[in-house]
Amino acid sequence: MGETISVAMPVFNRAEWIGQTLDHIFNQTVPVDEVVLCDDGSTDDLDAALAPFRDRVTLLRIENSGPAIARKTAIEHATGDWIALCDSDDFWESHHIENFVNAHRTYPESDLYFSNFRQSDQPGITKFQQAPAGWLKDLSKCPDHQGAAYILCRHPFLQSLLEFQACFQSCLIFRKSLYTDIGGIKPYVSRWRSEDFHLTARMAARAFAVTNTEATVLINKHPDNFSSEYIRNLEGEVNILTDIMDQRLVPQSSLKIIANTIINYKRRLFRAYYWSGQYGEAVNISRRISFGHLNLRDYVRLTYSYVLSTWKRS
Repeated sequence: MGETISVAMPVFNRAEWIGQTLDHIFNQTVPVDEVVLCDDGSTDDLDAALAPFRDRVTLLRIENSGPAIARKTAIEHATGDWIALCDSDDFWESHHIENFVNAHRTYPESDLYFSNFRQSDQPGITKFQQAPAGWLKDLSKCPDHQGAAYILCRHPFLQSLLEFQACFQSCLIFRKSLYTDIGGIKPYVSRWRSEDFHLTARMAARAFAVTNTEATVLINKHPDNFSSEYIRNLEGEVNILTDIMDQRLVPQSSLKIIANTIINYKRRLFRAYYWSGQYGEAVNISRRISFGHLNLRDYVRLTYSYVLSTWKRS
């Protein structure tokens, strides 16, 4: 390829998993040039888990600061031309990096790559297979190329990302210069729900991206990771998109896309609160949704929520 690839990985209390994750990274058909780990103040026996790999990784340590700051620290200490992200409990197929190299050779103008993936709670279906009808066609710059292994995405691909979030951190590889150009990870989001979405959305608004329809990553879902809670993640995404819009962190042309998505996400959040019995929260979020953006059934749900939340307080 002629350019170097660094893996950047935040770590917090993943001694049970990280050995398997690193085995997958070091068993790539195309090897990476560097692996940088940032320990976010782990309290488990991380040192013992890392002992077999200590001469093959760069280990940084910080006080517990949240995943975004740990990821930021790892990225900004990495020396590679390209940064491959991997969470400390996810697994790459052996040809994950090889596929990236082939995708970049196919589309040398690209500065961001993401692969399809599977999740441990639904291993029989890929993420792209769960997408709404027509999503892949809308994502593709050349819809006639949908059957190809590597697909050049529309520029920007933010709209497709917001319609269906299929670009996860452990599947993401990008030029370090792209990361620098968008201002890197913002430390203040580090403990927000879905904090990684802040970086991904900003990249999607600027990057020339290529994707791979083959699933080469397994995302491990278990009770103590953030991605297991739909409502709290959606709350985080609303906060993140609101921040990106308020701070003007994307080009002007993307701000309307984000504004419309915030309305849609708030509507989804209202309905999620209602169906989960969180009637007070449903009433509160409805106050942040402009008149006309809820349908008739939603107003019936709002009335019901208001009555029940008032009754519970009395």
